[in-house]
Amino acid sequence: MKFKNVCVLLLFVASAAFTQSIINPSDSFYDDLRVWETLGLVSNLPPLRPYPEPLVRSLLEQVISSGNAAQSEKARVQQERLFGNMIHVGAEASGTIGAGDNNDAQLDLSLLSTGHLSLMNIFSVSYDLNLLASNKTPGEEVLPAYSGYRYDTYQDNTAVGPVDIFASFNSAAAVGSEKMWFQAGMSRSSWGNFYDNGVVIHPSAFHTGNMAFVLNQPAWNYTLAFFMLSASIDTGDYPYPEKFMAMHAIKFAPLKWLEITYYENAVYGKRIEPLYFLPISPYMVSQQLNGYAEDNIQMGLEVNIKPWSGFSWATNLFVDDLEFADVVKFDFDTKIRVAAQTGVTWIPLLPLVSLLSLDYTLVTPYTYAHYDYSDVKIGDESKRINYQNYTHNGKNLGATIPPNSDRVTLTARFEPLASLRLNTSFAFIRHANVNESLPAEYIEQYLTAEEKDNARTDGSVMDSPNAGNGQFSISHEKLLFMEQETKQYVFQFGLDATWDLPPFKFGQLSFSVAYTFEYIKNNGIDRDMFPSRGNPESPVLVQEIDAAKAAWKAQLHDTINNYIRIGVRFTF
Repeated sequence: MKFKNVCVLLLFVASAAFTQSIINPSDSFYDDLRVWETLGLVSNLPPLRPYPEPLVRSLLEQVISSGNAAQSEKARVQQERLFGNMIHVGAEASGTIGAGDNNDAQLDLSLLSTGHLSLMNIFSVSYDLNLLASNKTPGEEVLPAYSGYRYDTYQDNTAVGPVDIFASFNSAAAVGSEKMWFQAGMSRSSWGNFYDNGVVIHPSAFHTGNMAFVLNQPAWNYTLAFFMLSASIDTGDYPYPEKFMAMHAIKFAPLKWLEITYYENAVYGKRIEPLYFLPISPYMVSQQLNGYAEDNIQMGLEVNIKPWSGFSWATNLFVDDLEFADVVKFDFDTKIRVAAQTGVTWIPLLPLVSLLSLDYTLVTPYTYAHYDYSDVKIGDESKRINYQNYTHNGKNLGATIPPNSDRVTLTARFEPLASLRLNTSFAFIRHANVNESLPAEYIEQYLTAEEKDNARTDGSVMDSPNAGNGQFSISHEKLLFMEQETKQYVFQFGLDATWDLPPFKFGQLSFSVAYTFEYIKNNGIDRDMFPSRGNPESPVLVQEIDAAKAAWKAQLHDTINNYIRIGVRFTF
Protein backbone atom coordinates (compact mmCIF):
# COMPACT_ATOMS: atom_id res chain seq x y z
CA MET A 1 0.00 0.00 0.00
CA LYS A 2 1.38 3.41 -0.95
CA PHE A 3 2.25 5.89 1.83
CA LYS A 4 -0.31 8.40 0.58
CA ASN A 5 -3.03 5.75 0.94
CA VAL A 6 -1.98 5.16 4.55
CA CYS A 7 -2.36 8.89 5.14
CA VAL A 8 -5.84 8.78 3.68
CA LEU A 9 -6.73 5.89 5.99
CA LEU A 10 -5.70 8.01 8.97
CA LEU A 11 -7.83 10.95 7.85
CA PHE A 12 -11.23 9.49 7.04
CA VAL A 13 -14.58 10.51 8.54
CA ALA A 14 -17.98 8.81 8.49
CA SER A 15 -20.14 10.35 5.80
CA ALA A 16 -22.46 12.42 7.98
CA ALA A 17 -20.92 12.10 11.41
CA PHE A 18 -19.80 15.70 11.78
CA THR A 19 -22.70 17.69 10.41
CA GLN A 20 -23.65 20.60 12.63
CA SER A 21 -26.52 22.41 10.96
CA ILE A 22 -30.29 22.22 11.21
CA ILE A 23 -30.50 22.69 7.42
CA ASN A 24 -28.80 19.33 6.85
CA PRO A 25 -31.40 16.52 7.09
CA SER A 26 -28.59 14.12 8.07
CA ASP A 27 -27.63 16.13 11.15
CA SER A 28 -27.64 14.19 14.42
CA PHE A 29 -30.55 16.35 15.60
CA TYR A 30 -32.80 14.53 13.12
CA ASP A 31 -31.47 11.17 14.36
CA ASP A 32 -32.57 12.13 17.85
CA LEU A 33 -35.83 13.59 16.56
CA ARG A 34 -36.73 10.20 15.10
CA VAL A 35 -36.29 8.69 18.57
CA TRP A 36 -38.36 11.42 20.24
CA GLU A 37 -41.13 11.02 17.67
CA THR A 38 -41.23 7.25 18.21
CA LEU A 39 -41.37 7.75 21.98
CA GLY A 40 -44.27 10.18 21.56
CA LEU A 41 -42.36 13.11 23.08
CA VAL A 42 -43.14 15.07 19.89
CA SER A 43 -45.83 14.23 17.35
CA ASN A 44 -47.40 15.04 13.99
CA LEU A 45 -44.23 16.53 12.52
CA PRO A 46 -44.40 18.08 9.03
CA PRO A 47 -43.08 15.55 6.48
CA LEU A 48 -40.64 17.88 4.69
CA ARG A 49 -37.25 18.46 6.29
CA PRO A 50 -35.09 20.45 7.12
CA TYR A 51 -37.05 22.47 9.65
CA PRO A 52 -36.62 26.19 10.39
CA GLU A 53 -35.08 27.40 13.63
CA PRO A 54 -38.35 28.30 15.46
CA LEU A 55 -39.68 24.76 15.07
CA VAL A 56 -36.36 23.17 16.05
CA ARG A 57 -36.18 25.29 19.20
CA SER A 58 -39.82 24.45 20.05
CA LEU A 59 -39.23 20.70 19.60
CA LEU A 60 -36.13 20.80 21.79
CA GLU A 61 -38.06 22.63 24.51
CA GLN A 62 -40.86 20.05 24.32
CA VAL A 63 -38.39 17.21 24.91
CA ILE A 64 -36.52 19.09 27.66
CA SER A 65 -39.77 19.58 29.57
CA SER A 66 -41.15 16.10 28.80
CA GLY A 67 -40.12 14.48 32.07
CA ASN A 68 -37.97 11.84 30.33
CA ALA A 69 -34.60 12.48 32.01
CA ALA A 70 -32.40 10.70 29.47
CA GLN A 71 -34.01 12.28 26.40
CA SER A 72 -34.25 15.66 28.12
CA GLU A 73 -30.49 15.66 28.58
CA LYS A 74 -29.98 14.76 24.91
CA ALA A 75 -32.17 17.68 23.92
CA ARG A 76 -30.16 20.04 26.15
CA VAL A 77 -26.93 18.87 24.50
CA GLN A 78 -28.42 19.39 21.03
CA GLN A 79 -29.71 22.81 22.03
CA GLU A 80 -26.25 23.90 23.17
CA ARG A 81 -24.55 22.37 20.11
CA LEU A 82 -26.87 24.01 17.59
CA PHE A 83 -27.63 27.33 19.25
CA GLY A 84 -24.97 27.87 21.91
CA ASN A 85 -22.86 29.98 19.54
CA MET A 86 -24.06 32.03 16.61
CA ILE A 87 -21.15 30.90 14.41
CA HIS A 88 -18.92 27.82 14.43
CA VAL A 89 -15.70 27.62 12.42
CA GLY A 90 -13.25 24.78 12.15
CA ALA A 91 -11.56 22.19 10.00
CA GLU A 92 -11.98 18.52 9.31
CA ALA A 93 -10.10 15.79 7.50
CA SER A 94 -12.07 13.13 5.73
CA GLY A 95 -11.44 10.44 3.19
CA THR A 96 -11.84 6.79 2.40
CA ILE A 97 -9.78 3.82 1.40
CA GLY A 98 -11.18 0.80 -0.39
CA ALA A 99 -9.56 -2.60 -0.06
CA GLY A 100 -10.54 -5.39 -2.42
CA ASP A 101 -11.93 -5.03 -5.91
CA ASN A 102 -12.49 -1.29 -5.41
CA ASN A 103 -8.89 -0.54 -4.51
CA ASP A 104 -9.00 3.24 -4.45
CA ALA A 105 -8.50 6.09 -2.03
CA GLN A 106 -10.10 9.48 -1.46
CA LEU A 107 -8.97 12.42 0.64
CA ASP A 108 -11.18 15.34 1.66
CA LEU A 109 -9.82 18.29 3.64
CA SER A 110 -12.25 21.03 4.60
CA LEU A 111 -12.36 24.45 6.21
CA LEU A 112 -15.88 24.89 7.52
CA SER A 113 -18.27 27.37 9.01
CA THR A 114 -21.85 26.96 10.20
CA GLY A 115 -24.07 29.55 11.73
CA HIS A 116 -27.51 30.97 12.42
CA LEU A 117 -29.11 34.34 13.05
CA SER A 118 -32.51 35.12 14.58
CA LEU A 119 -34.35 38.45 14.55
CA MET A 120 -37.52 39.37 16.45
CA ASN A 121 -38.35 35.66 16.96
CA ILE A 122 -39.87 35.47 13.48
CA PHE A 123 -36.93 35.69 11.05
CA SER A 124 -34.03 33.23 10.96
CA VAL A 125 -31.09 32.46 8.69
CA SER A 126 -28.89 29.35 8.75
CA TYR A 127 -25.89 28.37 6.63
CA ASP A 128 -23.37 25.56 6.22
CA LEU A 129 -20.15 26.29 4.28
CA ASN A 130 -17.30 23.93 3.42
CA LEU A 131 -14.22 24.96 1.42
CA LEU A 132 -13.22 21.51 0.28
CA ALA A 133 -9.98 20.13 -1.15
CA SER A 134 -10.35 16.63 -2.60
CA ASN A 135 -8.45 14.27 -4.87
CA LYS A 136 -11.74 13.15 -6.43
CA THR A 137 -14.06 15.08 -8.73
CA PRO A 138 -17.88 14.68 -8.79
CA GLY A 139 -18.84 11.20 -9.92
CA GLU A 140 -15.50 9.67 -8.92
CA GLU A 141 -16.12 9.42 -5.17
CA VAL A 142 -15.12 6.20 -3.44
CA LEU A 143 -18.39 4.93 -1.96
CA PRO A 144 -20.27 1.69 -1.33
CA ALA A 145 -22.97 0.84 -3.88
CA TYR A 146 -26.21 2.87 -3.75
CA SER A 147 -24.88 5.46 -1.31
CA GLY A 148 -24.37 9.20 -1.61
CA TYR A 149 -21.56 11.70 -1.08
CA ARG A 150 -21.80 14.05 1.90
CA TYR A 151 -20.82 17.23 0.01
CA ASP A 152 -22.62 19.10 -2.79
CA THR A 153 -19.86 19.68 -5.34
CA TYR A 154 -19.86 20.85 -8.96
CA GLN A 155 -17.61 20.29 -11.95
CA ASP A 156 -16.45 23.94 -12.00
CA ASN A 157 -13.62 23.11 -9.62
CA THR A 158 -10.19 24.73 -9.35
CA ALA A 159 -7.22 22.38 -9.63
CA VAL A 160 -4.32 22.97 -7.24
CA GLY A 161 -1.68 20.34 -7.80
CA PRO A 162 -3.07 16.84 -7.09
CA VAL A 163 -6.31 18.11 -5.53
CA ASP A 164 -9.36 20.07 -6.63
CA ILE A 165 -10.93 22.90 -4.65
CA PHE A 166 -14.71 23.06 -4.25
CA ALA A 167 -17.14 25.26 -2.36
CA SER A 168 -20.03 23.31 -0.82
CA PHE A 169 -22.59 25.81 0.46
CA ASN A 170 -26.10 25.40 1.85
CA SER A 171 -28.35 28.03 3.37
CA ALA A 172 -31.94 28.75 4.32
CA ALA A 173 -33.93 31.77 5.45
CA ALA A 174 -37.28 31.46 7.19
CA VAL A 175 -39.97 33.83 8.39
CA GLY A 176 -42.74 32.83 10.79
CA SER A 177 -43.20 30.75 13.92
CA GLU A 178 -43.34 27.05 14.77
CA LYS A 179 -47.01 27.06 13.75
CA MET A 180 -46.66 28.72 10.35
CA TRP A 181 -43.59 29.55 8.27
CA PHE A 182 -42.17 30.22 4.84
CA GLN A 183 -38.64 28.94 4.20
CA ALA A 184 -36.41 29.31 1.13
CA GLY A 185 -32.86 28.26 0.48
CA MET A 186 -30.37 25.91 -1.13
CA SER A 187 -30.20 22.66 0.80
CA ARG A 188 -30.74 18.94 0.82
CA SER A 189 -34.15 17.64 1.85
CA SER A 190 -35.80 14.50 3.14
CA TRP A 191 -39.41 13.40 3.33
CA GLY A 192 -41.63 11.37 5.59
CA ASN A 193 -41.18 8.84 8.37
CA PHE A 194 -38.15 7.14 6.79
CA TYR A 195 -35.51 9.64 7.83
CA ASP A 196 -32.49 7.83 6.33
CA ASN A 197 -33.62 6.23 3.08
CA GLY A 198 -37.05 7.42 1.93
CA VAL A 199 -38.58 6.88 -1.50
CA VAL A 200 -39.91 10.44 -2.02
CA ILE A 201 -36.83 12.56 -1.33
CA HIS A 202 -33.81 10.88 0.22
CA PRO A 203 -31.43 12.92 2.40
CA SER A 204 -28.29 12.20 0.34
CA ALA A 205 -29.85 13.56 -2.86
CA PHE A 206 -27.95 16.54 -4.30
CA HIS A 207 -29.04 19.87 -2.86
CA THR A 208 -31.79 21.87 -4.55
CA GLY A 209 -33.05 25.38 -4.56
CA ASN A 210 -36.31 25.07 -2.65
CA MET A 211 -39.14 27.01 -1.06
CA ALA A 212 -41.84 25.77 1.32
CA PHE A 213 -44.89 27.18 3.06
CA VAL A 214 -46.08 25.15 6.05
CA LEU A 215 -49.09 25.35 8.37
CA ASN A 216 -48.34 23.29 11.46
CA GLN A 217 -51.15 22.53 13.90
CA PRO A 218 -51.38 19.87 16.66
CA ALA A 219 -53.79 17.59 14.76
CA TRP A 220 -52.83 18.41 11.17
CA ASN A 221 -50.30 20.18 8.98
CA TYR A 222 -50.11 21.33 5.38
CA THR A 223 -47.02 21.69 3.17
CA LEU A 224 -46.71 23.47 -0.18
CA ALA A 225 -43.19 23.23 -1.66
CA PHE A 226 -41.38 24.16 -4.85
CA PHE A 227 -38.01 22.75 -5.96
CA MET A 228 -35.67 24.13 -8.61
CA LEU A 229 -33.98 21.16 -10.29
CA SER A 230 -31.26 20.56 -12.87
CA ALA A 231 -32.34 18.82 -16.06
CA SER A 232 -30.15 16.49 -18.10
CA ILE A 233 -30.21 14.33 -21.16
CA ASP A 234 -31.07 10.69 -20.58
CA THR A 235 -27.43 9.74 -20.13
CA GLY A 236 -27.41 11.89 -16.99
CA ASP A 237 -24.96 14.38 -18.50
CA TYR A 238 -25.12 18.15 -18.93
CA PRO A 239 -27.21 19.87 -16.19
CA TYR A 240 -29.63 22.42 -17.65
CA PRO A 241 -31.98 24.95 -16.01
CA GLU A 242 -35.76 25.40 -15.93
CA LYS A 243 -36.72 22.04 -14.47
CA PHE A 244 -39.08 22.23 -11.49
CA MET A 245 -40.99 20.09 -9.02
CA ALA A 246 -44.08 21.30 -7.18
CA MET A 247 -45.32 19.38 -4.17
CA HIS A 248 -48.10 19.61 -1.64
CA ALA A 249 -49.20 17.42 1.25
CA ILE A 250 -51.83 17.29 3.95
CA LYS A 251 -51.19 15.32 7.13
CA PHE A 252 -53.76 14.35 9.74
CA ALA A 253 -53.43 12.86 13.22
CA PRO A 254 -57.04 11.83 13.92
CA LEU A 255 -55.92 9.64 16.82
CA LYS A 256 -52.95 9.86 19.14
CA TRP A 257 -51.51 6.67 17.64
CA LEU A 258 -52.32 7.32 13.97
CA GLU A 259 -50.92 9.75 11.36
CA ILE A 260 -51.98 9.83 7.69
CA THR A 261 -50.32 11.89 4.94
CA TYR A 262 -51.51 12.36 1.37
CA TYR A 263 -49.14 14.08 -1.05
CA GLU A 264 -48.74 14.94 -4.76
CA ASN A 265 -45.74 15.89 -6.91
CA ALA A 266 -45.52 17.48 -10.36
CA VAL A 267 -42.23 17.41 -12.31
CA TYR A 268 -42.04 19.60 -15.42
CA GLY A 269 -39.90 22.16 -17.24
CA LYS A 270 -39.44 25.21 -19.47
CA ARG A 271 -42.06 27.26 -17.60
CA ILE A 272 -43.29 28.10 -14.10
CA GLU A 273 -46.86 26.84 -13.71
CA PRO A 274 -49.04 28.97 -11.36
CA LEU A 275 -51.73 26.27 -11.20
CA TYR A 276 -49.38 24.07 -9.15
CA PHE A 277 -49.27 26.76 -6.45
CA LEU A 278 -52.99 26.53 -5.73
CA PRO A 279 -53.10 25.14 -2.19
CA ILE A 280 -55.91 22.58 -2.41
CA SER A 281 -56.36 21.90 -6.13
CA PRO A 282 -55.35 18.32 -7.12
CA TYR A 283 -52.43 18.27 -9.54
CA MET A 284 -54.29 15.89 -11.84
CA VAL A 285 -56.90 18.61 -12.39
CA SER A 286 -54.28 21.34 -12.79
CA GLN A 287 -52.38 19.23 -15.32
CA GLN A 288 -55.43 18.94 -17.55
CA LEU A 289 -56.24 22.65 -17.32
CA ASN A 290 -52.77 23.87 -18.21
CA GLY A 291 -52.64 21.90 -21.44
CA TYR A 292 -49.48 20.01 -20.48
CA ALA A 293 -50.86 16.50 -20.08
CA GLU A 294 -47.31 15.16 -20.29
CA ASP A 295 -46.19 16.78 -17.02
CA ASN A 296 -45.01 13.99 -14.74
CA ILE A 297 -47.48 13.66 -11.85
CA GLN A 298 -47.00 11.39 -8.82
CA MET A 299 -49.04 10.92 -5.68
CA GLY A 300 -48.66 8.98 -2.49
CA LEU A 301 -50.02 7.93 0.87
CA GLU A 302 -48.04 7.47 4.07
CA VAL A 303 -49.44 5.95 7.27
CA ASN A 304 -47.66 5.87 10.61
CA ILE A 305 -49.07 3.73 13.44
CA LYS A 306 -47.72 4.11 16.99
CA PRO A 307 -49.59 1.57 19.16
CA TRP A 308 -47.43 2.30 22.22
CA SER A 309 -44.62 4.59 23.24
CA GLY A 310 -41.33 3.50 21.72
CA PHE A 311 -42.74 1.61 18.73
CA SER A 312 -43.92 2.80 15.30
CA TRP A 313 -44.86 1.12 12.04
CA ALA A 314 -44.72 3.33 8.95
CA THR A 315 -45.79 2.53 5.39
CA ASN A 316 -45.40 4.76 2.34
CA LEU A 317 -46.78 4.12 -1.15
CA PHE A 318 -45.41 6.41 -3.87
CA VAL A 319 -47.43 6.01 -7.09
CA ASP A 320 -45.76 7.07 -10.32
CA ASP A 321 -48.18 5.43 -12.77
CA LEU A 322 -50.86 2.78 -12.46
CA GLU A 323 -53.20 0.81 -14.73
CA PHE A 324 -56.11 1.39 -12.38
CA ALA A 325 -58.67 -0.52 -14.45
CA ASP A 326 -56.61 -3.71 -14.10
CA VAL A 327 -55.71 -3.25 -10.44
CA VAL A 328 -59.35 -2.92 -9.33
CA LYS A 329 -59.96 -6.27 -11.05
CA PHE A 330 -57.11 -7.73 -8.94
CA ASP A 331 -54.94 -8.13 -12.04
CA PHE A 332 -51.49 -7.18 -10.72
CA ASP A 333 -49.53 -8.30 -13.79
CA THR A 334 -49.98 -4.90 -15.38
CA LYS A 335 -48.47 -1.41 -15.35
CA ILE A 336 -47.70 -0.73 -11.68
CA ARG A 337 -45.00 1.88 -11.37
CA VAL A 338 -44.65 2.41 -7.64
CA ALA A 339 -42.08 2.71 -4.90
CA ALA A 340 -43.27 1.23 -1.62
CA GLN A 341 -41.71 1.12 1.80
CA THR A 342 -42.75 -0.34 5.13
CA GLY A 343 -40.82 -0.65 8.35
CA VAL A 344 -40.83 -0.61 12.12
CA THR A 345 -38.83 1.46 14.58
CA TRP A 346 -38.39 0.34 18.19
CA ILE A 347 -36.84 2.23 21.07
CA PRO A 348 -36.21 -0.62 23.52
CA LEU A 349 -35.94 -0.11 27.26
CA LEU A 350 -32.55 -1.79 27.25
CA PRO A 351 -29.20 -0.52 28.53
CA LEU A 352 -27.06 1.15 25.84
CA VAL A 353 -29.52 0.47 22.95
CA SER A 354 -31.03 3.68 21.57
CA LEU A 355 -32.85 2.45 18.43
CA LEU A 356 -33.65 -0.65 16.38
CA SER A 357 -35.27 -0.47 12.95
CA LEU A 358 -36.19 -2.82 10.14
CA ASP A 359 -37.63 -1.77 6.79
CA TYR A 360 -38.36 -3.15 3.34
CA THR A 361 -38.33 -1.09 0.13
CA LEU A 362 -39.30 -2.01 -3.42
CA VAL A 363 -39.20 -0.04 -6.65
CA THR A 364 -41.00 -1.56 -9.65
CA PRO A 365 -39.66 -1.32 -13.24
CA TYR A 366 -39.63 2.12 -14.87
CA THR A 367 -40.69 3.92 -11.67
CA TYR A 368 -39.22 7.46 -11.55
CA ALA A 369 -38.26 7.17 -15.25
CA HIS A 370 -40.22 9.24 -17.72
CA TYR A 371 -39.82 9.90 -21.42
CA ASP A 372 -39.96 13.59 -22.31
CA TYR A 373 -42.04 14.01 -25.45
CA SER A 374 -41.45 17.76 -25.64
CA ASP A 375 -38.30 17.02 -27.65
CA VAL A 376 -36.36 20.02 -26.33
CA LYS A 377 -32.84 20.00 -27.78
CA ILE A 378 -29.53 21.26 -26.43
CA GLY A 379 -28.77 24.31 -28.57
CA ASP A 380 -28.04 23.19 -32.11
CA GLU A 381 -27.24 19.64 -30.99
CA SER A 382 -29.58 16.71 -31.46
CA LYS A 383 -29.50 15.41 -27.88
CA ARG A 384 -32.85 15.66 -26.11
CA ILE A 385 -33.23 17.17 -22.63
CA ASN A 386 -35.49 15.33 -20.19
CA TYR A 387 -37.49 17.75 -18.03
CA GLN A 388 -39.97 15.18 -16.75
CA ASN A 389 -38.17 12.26 -15.11
CA TYR A 390 -37.84 12.18 -11.32
CA THR A 391 -34.20 13.24 -11.29
CA HIS A 392 -32.06 16.18 -10.25
CA ASN A 393 -28.52 16.75 -11.48
CA GLY A 394 -28.69 13.42 -13.31
CA LYS A 395 -29.56 11.38 -10.18
CA ASN A 396 -32.75 10.04 -8.64
CA LEU A 397 -34.47 12.26 -6.07
CA GLY A 398 -36.29 9.27 -4.62
CA ALA A 399 -34.99 5.87 -3.52
CA THR A 400 -31.25 5.25 -3.71
CA ILE A 401 -31.89 1.85 -5.31
CA PRO A 402 -32.81 1.81 -9.03
CA PRO A 403 -36.09 0.68 -10.61
CA ASN A 404 -36.76 -3.07 -10.52
CA SER A 405 -35.11 -3.49 -7.12
CA ASP A 406 -35.91 -4.24 -3.52
CA ARG A 407 -34.01 -3.86 -0.28
CA VAL A 408 -34.15 -5.00 3.35
CA THR A 409 -32.35 -2.80 5.88
CA LEU A 410 -31.70 -3.56 9.55
CA THR A 411 -30.21 -0.86 11.77
CA ALA A 412 -29.19 -0.82 15.43
CA ARG A 413 -27.86 2.21 17.33
CA PHE A 414 -26.07 2.14 20.65
CA GLU A 415 -24.99 4.86 23.09
CA PRO A 416 -22.64 3.40 25.71
CA LEU A 417 -21.71 6.97 26.66
CA ALA A 418 -23.53 10.25 26.19
CA SER A 419 -20.75 11.42 23.85
CA LEU A 420 -20.30 8.12 21.96
CA ARG A 421 -22.66 6.88 19.24
CA LEU A 422 -22.32 3.44 17.66
CA ASN A 423 -24.27 2.30 14.60
CA THR A 424 -24.54 -1.10 12.98
CA SER A 425 -26.41 -1.79 9.78
CA PHE A 426 -27.12 -4.62 7.38
CA ALA A 427 -28.64 -4.25 3.93
CA PHE A 428 -29.62 -6.87 1.36
CA ILE A 429 -30.46 -5.54 -2.12
CA ARG A 430 -31.74 -7.30 -5.22
CA HIS A 431 -31.76 -5.67 -8.65
CA ALA A 432 -32.40 -6.84 -12.21
CA ASN A 433 -32.16 -5.12 -15.59
CA VAL A 434 -35.72 -5.04 -16.95
CA ASN A 435 -34.50 -5.09 -20.56
CA GLU A 436 -33.63 -8.78 -20.23
CA SER A 437 -37.39 -9.46 -20.39
CA LEU A 438 -38.11 -7.45 -23.54
CA PRO A 439 -39.29 -9.21 -26.73
CA ALA A 440 -37.19 -8.93 -29.91
CA GLU A 441 -39.44 -6.26 -31.46
CA TYR A 442 -38.45 -3.74 -28.76
CA ILE A 443 -34.80 -4.78 -28.67
CA GLU A 444 -34.63 -4.01 -32.40
CA GLN A 445 -35.76 -0.43 -31.69
CA TYR A 446 -32.99 0.04 -29.13
CA LEU A 447 -30.31 -1.39 -31.42
CA THR A 448 -31.33 0.87 -34.31
CA ALA A 449 -32.18 3.99 -32.28
CA GLU A 450 -30.72 7.29 -33.43
CA GLU A 451 -28.27 9.07 -31.14
CA LYS A 452 -30.68 11.96 -30.53
CA ASP A 453 -33.04 9.63 -28.68
CA ASN A 454 -30.48 8.95 -25.92
CA ALA A 455 -32.06 5.51 -25.46
CA ARG A 456 -30.73 3.72 -22.36
CA THR A 457 -30.90 0.00 -21.63
CA ASP A 458 -29.08 -0.02 -18.29
CA GLY A 459 -32.19 -0.47 -16.12
CA SER A 460 -31.56 2.83 -14.33
CA VAL A 461 -33.86 5.77 -13.62
CA MET A 462 -32.77 7.12 -17.03
CA ASP A 463 -34.10 3.99 -18.79
CA SER A 464 -37.67 4.61 -19.98
CA PRO A 465 -39.60 2.09 -22.13
CA ASN A 466 -39.18 4.14 -25.28
CA ALA A 467 -36.55 4.16 -28.04
CA GLY A 468 -37.94 7.25 -29.73
CA ASN A 469 -40.88 5.54 -31.44
CA GLY A 470 -43.48 5.62 -28.66
CA GLN A 471 -44.09 3.72 -25.43
CA PHE A 472 -43.50 -0.03 -25.49
CA SER A 473 -46.89 -1.66 -24.98
CA ILE A 474 -45.35 -4.33 -22.74
CA SER A 475 -44.69 -1.65 -20.11
CA HIS A 476 -48.47 -1.06 -19.92
CA GLU A 477 -49.43 -4.71 -19.97
CA LYS A 478 -46.89 -6.39 -17.68
CA LEU A 479 -45.42 -5.69 -14.26
CA LEU A 480 -42.03 -7.35 -15.02
CA PHE A 481 -40.86 -6.93 -11.41
CA MET A 482 -37.83 -9.19 -10.75
CA GLU A 483 -38.94 -11.60 -13.50
CA GLN A 484 -35.53 -11.55 -15.19
CA GLU A 485 -33.19 -14.54 -15.28
CA THR A 486 -30.12 -12.53 -14.20
CA LYS A 487 -30.18 -10.73 -10.86
CA GLN A 488 -27.73 -8.69 -8.87
CA TYR A 489 -27.39 -9.36 -5.14
CA VAL A 490 -25.73 -6.88 -2.80
CA PHE A 491 -24.83 -7.61 0.84
CA GLN A 492 -23.60 -4.69 2.95
CA PHE A 493 -22.59 -4.76 6.60
CA GLY A 494 -21.50 -1.56 8.33
CA LEU A 495 -20.13 -0.41 11.67
CA ASP A 496 -19.39 3.17 12.62
CA ALA A 497 -18.69 5.15 15.76
CA THR A 498 -18.61 8.86 16.53
CA TRP A 499 -17.02 10.26 19.68
CA ASP A 500 -17.41 13.91 20.70
CA LEU A 501 -14.88 14.92 23.31
CA PRO A 502 -16.09 17.30 26.03
CA PRO A 503 -15.81 20.92 24.89
CA PHE A 504 -12.80 22.79 26.19
CA LYS A 505 -11.80 26.45 26.29
CA PHE A 506 -10.81 26.75 22.62
CA GLY A 507 -13.32 24.42 20.97
CA GLN A 508 -14.24 20.76 20.55
CA LEU A 509 -12.70 17.70 18.96
CA SER A 510 -14.69 14.88 17.37
CA PHE A 511 -13.44 11.54 16.07
CA SER A 512 -15.06 8.98 13.83
CA VAL A 513 -14.26 5.50 12.58
CA ALA A 514 -16.28 3.24 10.30
CA TYR A 515 -16.06 -0.03 8.41
CA THR A 516 -18.24 -1.36 5.60
CA PHE A 517 -18.07 -4.83 4.07
CA GLU A 518 -19.75 -5.23 0.69
CA TYR A 519 -20.31 -8.25 -1.56
CA ILE A 520 -21.87 -7.74 -4.98
CA LYS A 521 -22.91 -10.69 -7.12
CA ASN A 522 -23.28 -9.82 -10.82
CA ASN A 523 -21.73 -6.40 -10.61
CA GLY A 524 -22.10 -4.63 -13.97
CA ILE A 525 -25.79 -5.37 -14.34
CA ASP A 526 -26.30 -1.62 -14.82
CA ARG A 527 -24.41 -1.55 -18.14
CA ASP A 528 -26.37 -0.90 -21.34
CA MET A 529 -27.67 -4.24 -22.55
CA PHE A 530 -28.56 -3.14 -26.08
CA PRO A 531 -26.46 -0.10 -27.04
CA SER A 532 -27.49 1.57 -30.28
CA ARG A 533 -25.54 0.57 -33.37
CA GLY A 534 -27.50 3.09 -35.48
CA ASN A 535 -28.31 2.30 -39.11
CA PRO A 536 -32.09 1.85 -38.72
CA GLU A 537 -32.36 0.71 -42.36
CA SER A 538 -30.38 -2.46 -41.71
CA PRO A 539 -32.50 -5.32 -40.30
CA VAL A 540 -31.68 -6.75 -36.88
CA LEU A 541 -30.99 -10.47 -36.90
CA VAL A 542 -31.73 -12.86 -34.05
CA GLN A 543 -28.02 -13.59 -33.87
CA GLU A 544 -27.32 -9.89 -33.21
CA ILE A 545 -29.74 -9.84 -30.28
CA ASP A 546 -28.25 -13.02 -28.83
CA ALA A 547 -24.75 -11.62 -29.24
CA ALA A 548 -25.69 -8.41 -27.41
CA LYS A 549 -27.15 -10.38 -24.48
CA ALA A 550 -24.11 -12.66 -24.38
CA ALA A 551 -21.71 -9.72 -24.34
CA TRP A 552 -23.67 -8.10 -21.53
CA LYS A 553 -23.63 -11.28 -19.45
CA ALA A 554 -19.93 -11.86 -20.12
CA GLN A 555 -18.94 -8.62 -18.39
CA LEU A 556 -20.84 -9.43 -15.17
CA HIS A 557 -18.58 -10.22 -12.25
CA ASP A 558 -18.62 -10.66 -8.48
CA THR A 559 -16.86 -8.14 -6.24
CA ILE A 560 -15.87 -7.91 -2.60
CA ASN A 561 -15.10 -4.49 -1.17
CA ASN A 562 -13.95 -3.29 2.24
CA TYR A 563 -14.19 0.38 3.16
CA ILE A 564 -12.34 1.69 6.22
CA ARG A 565 -13.07 5.20 7.42
CA ILE A 566 -11.42 7.30 10.12
CA GLY A 567 -11.71 11.02 10.76
CA VAL A 568 -11.23 14.03 12.92
CA ARG A 569 -12.91 17.42 13.21
CA PHE A 570 -12.15 20.50 15.26
CA THR A 571 -14.62 23.37 15.74
CA PHE A 572 -14.74 26.48 17.87
